[in-house]
Amino acid sequence: MNRDERQKPWGDGEDYNRYIVSELASFRKDAWKRQIGKHLNGRKGLKILDAGTGPGFFACILSEEGQQVTGIDYSDGMIACAKNNAEKLGVSADFKKMDLNHLEFADEEFDVIVTRNVTWTLEYPKQVYNEWKRILKKNGKLLIYDANWHLHFFDEEKLRRVREREERYLHKYGQKEVVAIENMEFFAASPLTSTLRPVWDKQTLENIGMSVQIKDNIGENVYEEWEKDLYGESPLFEICATKC
Repeated sequence: MNRDERQKPWGDGEDYNRYIVSELASFRKDAWKRQIGKHLNGRKGLKILDAGTGPGFFACILSEEGQQVTGIDYSDGMIACAKNNAEKLGVSADFKKMDLNHLEFADEEFDVIVTRNVTWTLEYPKQVYNEWKRILKKNGKLLIYDANWHLHFFDEEKLRRVREREERYLHKYGQKEVVAIENMEFFAASPLTSTLRPVWDKQTLENIGMSVQIKDNIGENVYEEWEKDLYGESPLFEICATKC
């Protein structure tokens, strides 16, 4: 599966962008600022990389907080959405098309790297984690937000509970939602979809010499109630890894 084929599930970015626009207009924007801000110690003007920026949510909100943010994504559609969202908010984040597997940055260029719902898609996660360490300054922080989004396709009992949540969501909110669409070809090329996390991440990052702290189920801080109902089988976790 080549890089362009791997991008097909996200199309032109419009579906995901609608979700991001709703986040930017809700309490979630400030909730995420607080969540990430816990690790920034009140510092401003930090050089931050938003890796896999999508429609630019992290890049936009961190720019609002006075940070110097670069957002990268391989999807032209996502980059277009991100630039549009930044323009609407009046922030000056820099957006570039770039492959996460081949980063075009110098060693120790960034103070912080942030990424959300991206690491599960990686074809070569160990390689990418090493690259992220390379471009971080000493004592720089890597903040990963993700979940075991597709583990239920490898666990029949978990899949049953996910489908039950979808049914309850339909009855409660009157709208049909599917937590994840089965795409075994993509999953086969994305090893973290079938890996129990964040256990794997902690071990891998410590093995390359980073200090790691984990927080489970941070969705309680940043999710709407409907998200808690729908995504409860895949709790959102936070990984904070510091370059020693």
